[in-house]
Amino acid sequence: MSSGVWGRKLRRQRVTALIVSLGLAFWIVGCTYEEPDRKRPLPGPAFPVPSTSESEVAVAAREGWGPDALFYTDAGDLYAGENRWLPARVASFTTTSTGVVYVNAETSRLVWADWEHSIRELDWLEPKETRLSRQWGEFQDIRDIVGNPSHDLVSWVHRGAYGGDIVVVRPSTGEALAHAVIPSLAAEKSVVYGSIDDAAVYYAISPGGGATGEVWVWRWAAGEAPQLSDRPVADVSGDIWAVEREDRIDFENADGTVLSSVHSSYGDRTAFGSGLSPGGRFWYAPAHGLIVETATGAAVKIGRGFQQRYGWAGPEELALIGPGISVCSAVSGKCEGPFKSIDMTGDTYHFGLPLN
Repeated sequence: MSSGVWGRKLRRQRVTALIVSLGLAFWIVGCTYEEPDRKRPLPGPAFPVPSTSESEVAVAAREGWGPDALFYTDAGDLYAGENRWLPARVASFTTTSTGVVYVNAETSRLVWADWEHSIRELDWLEPKETRLSRQWGEFQDIRDIVGNPSHDLVSWVHRGAYGGDIVVVRPSTGEALAHAVIPSLAAEKSVVYGSIDDAAVYYAISPGGGATGEVWVWRWAAGEAPQLSDRPVADVSGDIWAVEREDRIDFENADGTVLSSVHSSYGDRTAFGSGLSPGGRFWYAPAHGLIVETATGAAVKIGRGFQQRYGWAGPEELALIGPGISVCSAVSGKCEGPFKSIDMTGDTYHFGLPLN
């Protein structure tokens, strides 16, 4: 047999073998593929996300009810991501490691809702008619409760005619862990919370008008009474103190050791309770669009507008409102969003962020 005929025969054998192999492969795939069961929903997120564009992929994880969700209120409705959850109207709220603690706008009842949707009624705050007179700062927040997303703790004040008691409660059990007397708490004055952790509560007694007033530290875990600070405090969290010094803001430890220092303009448009992140690792400087690491003074640019409302959604996450809602990493400066796709070019005061 000639070499040309033999070569053609060999090529036909190889082609035949390839066709047989491909046919076998398609037969195996056809045997193993199953049509989706239309009666049983396929696995997926509890709350579907409308689209999966690059800016929305990271937001998807924030849609469900849980510790990683982004919580905010819109005209009294509490949202996790873009999904409304609670049937009750919410006046203000905070997040803890075990759930959300909110103030019922109609009854002034404090309620804890855990990540499994269980509800526990904790206590009563003062009536909404008097609470509304205690708006704090230009964003009209009422910082009369405080939690911490890293701890199962919440604090609030029982107001009386001539004073009040400050309490720390474990919301998952309803157990009151500590309480202390706040003397001479006149009706026109407000308790403005800075932060809470497993050792202390930081708060200010405000005379009104957005002024900070006296700043106090209550080391509740050690059984101490509240102590008045002698430092000009801009904010305090996790034993990190932002202290105003002439044309500087110093970030200090509790003993006064200076960790880092920035220009005083880094404090423009920050209010007590909102400058430092929970735990005190970061400081937001809206005038410069920077997030500063307090231990070193290093900063990252987030490139967002000076006029945006803001609040800390977690120890390393800054939430910004207007337009849309964005979440920025304090570590990288990268922002997710904006999402919540409605027209927010006008008044945004009906939006509320967690009091952390």
